Parts: sequence; C-alpha cells; structure tokens
Amino acid sequence: MACDQFQVIADYLNIDKNDRDRLMYPKRAMAVTLPVHMDDGSTQTFQGYRVQHHLTLGPTKGGTRFAPNLSMGETAALAMWMSWKCAL
Repeated sequence: MACDQFQVIADYLNIDKNDRDRLMYPKRAMAVTLPVHMDDGSTQTFQGYRVQHHLTLGPTKGGTRFAPNLSMGETAALAMWMSWKCAL
C-alpha cells in the first residue's frame, strides 16, 4: 500500500527512476527475537522489527510498533510513511 501510494505521487511529481529506487526501499531493517522470562516462571519468545527508511536528513524515527501479529512489511510501510510525514 505504501509503495503504491509512493508510485502515484512519484508519477505526479515526475521523480526519475534512480531517485525512486533510492526512496522506495528502507535504508536499514532489523529483526530480533527476544526470549522473556515471565512472572509465572515460563519463558515466552517475542519477535520485534525496527526499520529506518530514509536517513538523508539525519536521525529517523522509522517504523516502531508492538503487536503480536506484526510483520516486517508492515513495519517498513510505517517507516516509509514516517519519512513522508516528518522528513520530506
């Protein structure tokens, strides 16, 4: 969805292919698995994602969410939207 929105706007703004390629994909993406010892003595494993989309203007917030059904793709889309919202 975020990539489709970007393509529509890039067409409207006549952004060339090289710049589109640079802006389409995240700069950094990291997946982590965290085992957590729970209060009842059990251990549960949680998956986490951190995506930084565009670093040209300095530090980024990127995509950050805490939810049991989260995916790397959704986090990357959030990071892209944060670039459009805050940096560009």
